[in-house]
Amino acid sequence: MPVPKSTVENSPRKLLRDVVLEKMLAAIQDGTLQAGERLNDDELVAWLGVSRTPIREAIAKLVDYGLVEMEANRYTRIATPTGKQATDTTQVLGGFMEMAARWGVPQLDDDAAKALVDHLEAVRSYADAHDKRMDAEIEQVMLLLIRAADNQLLDKLSESLLPRARFLSLAQGPWEFWDYQHAVDPLRAAIAKRDGDGAAAAIRALTATAEHQAEELRAAGATS
Repeated sequence: MPVPKSTVENSPRKLLRDVVLEKMLAAIQDGTLQAGERLNDDELVAWLGVSRTPIREAIAKLVDYGLVEMEANRYTRIATPTGKQATDTTQVLGGFMEMAARWGVPQLDDDAAKALVDHLEAVRSYADAHDKRMDAEIEQVMLLLIRAADNQLLDKLSESLLPRARFLSLAQGPWEFWDYQHAVDPLRAAIAKRDGDGAAAAIRALTATAEHQAEELRAAGATS
């Protein structure tokens, strides 16, 4: 692993292990840390500019998230995502977002509703253009729904589920699910009425379509 200049700063507002965790998550997402790559304590210390303790605490979190594999006295390495794991995560994430929509949409104020609609329209535009920036907009929609739901357990679960979903999207290879634009109008209508059940139904239908397409691709051997 190349050792870039340390960019970690001690922050009084965050535990050092959380700062390290954020850096490592970002490195996994941008490819600095690649699937199957072994993690070396000395290299991580040199890169992050911190002691081994917060690094090991961050790695323990990444193991919990499913992003790192560890076997005592043998290896610690970045996990290799599979299509099956991505499909399983899509299913769980869909159910998770149904709950967030059902509880959150009725509680939206006008500003939050407008922000949500703006991100949905960005999803539509990027999906129509087959532009992967769509993924970031989908995540913003998820985060706004989670925030609106105002449920501490839901928020806590998202801390592990969303990073895992981002990581497992790497297993999609050349395939990307572009049908998200078909959920925009039903979701907009549900948001306008503050209809949580309607929003949840729109997400459920979208998730079912995504699962079906992913399973067809796996059966055809397009994903592992």
